[in-house]
Amino acid sequence: MATRKRGIVLAALLGTLVLSAPVSAGAATFDVSVWHSERFAWNHALKFWMEQTREKTEGRVEFRAFYSGALGRITETFKAVRSGAVHFGTTAAGVESSRIPALSYVEGEAGMPNHAEAWLEVAGQLRPILDRLFDAQGVKYLWMQPSFGGTVNCRERLLKKPADWKNLRVRTAGRWQVEQIRALGANPVATDPAEQYVALQNGTLDCVLSNHEITFAFKLYEVAPKIVNLGVPVNVLIYIANKRVWNSISDADRATVESLAVAAEAVAAKYLDPLQPELRGKIKQAGGDVYSLNDAEKAAFVDAIRPVFDKMDGVSGPDGKLVRNILEPHW
Repeated sequence: MATRKRGIVLAALLGTLVLSAPVSAGAATFDVSVWHSERFAWNHALKFWMEQTREKTEGRVEFRAFYSGALGRITETFKAVRSGAVHFGTTAAGVESSRIPALSYVEGEAGMPNHAEAWLEVAGQLRPILDRLFDAQGVKYLWMQPSFGGTVNCRERLLKKPADWKNLRVRTAGRWQVEQIRALGANPVATDPAEQYVALQNGTLDCVLSNHEITFAFKLYEVAPKIVNLGVPVNVLIYIANKRVWNSISDADRATVESLAVAAEAVAAKYLDPLQPELRGKIKQAGGDVYSLNDAEKAAFVDAIRPVFDKMDGVSGPDGKLVRNILEPHW
């Protein structure tokens, strides 16, 4: 709690500075709010983007990352970035799908492709749509990272078929994951990512929807050792910028930052895709009981949650239709 309060105070002070003083047209350092810790595998692409930006702009644009939610929780990032309290930040489709309904299909289990090549194809097709949608909400969309290797991690048993989920308390991240959990007969519970370990440890949760990166980095296998690799992705991380700060950067340097953002997506996908079996191995080595759904079990899981995608159509609007048309060939 003390850490969170310090983060909020720091964010408020940063906001005051951003809003009261113009950002230098020359060299400038911008703060990036990152909800996860520095040890996460997602930092491979993030650091590529930050380091290449400094190099390619010859130091005119430099990023300084604040990890582990030091500038606020992931649920606070969007408003903090839009207001200027934070320059740049990481959020997720699951956090923003209520604000931007077209993200609904991206948020859910099995929404995005689970392999690098197809994921990158889809990310490129989504880019102009997401750029427009986030701009309409008052922030600049930059890039996103995949969350390959979706898992369900439980305290007591492996969930191999839809009936196994019945009546379990399962942590979710987003409105539509809630609906998917209900479709499986489980009871969804909203919990901040950083609080999952304790909630599993004390029995507040029976299971969590997760992925290999979070499972390994947060050591969730210690308190939820029964881990099922669902064979589908879940959610994406999204990087956004304050529009006033973004517009303070020169046209040439903005073009460089954006081109590197596209490159960072490729770095992320190509690094994280082959990393999944390696992470499963490390989790097993650390004591986790890891089971991967076979083709028939995966099909039964996807069939059980598929009706939720049709529910999304009722709220996602014309932009949602565009997003679904891009994603559906991969379902």
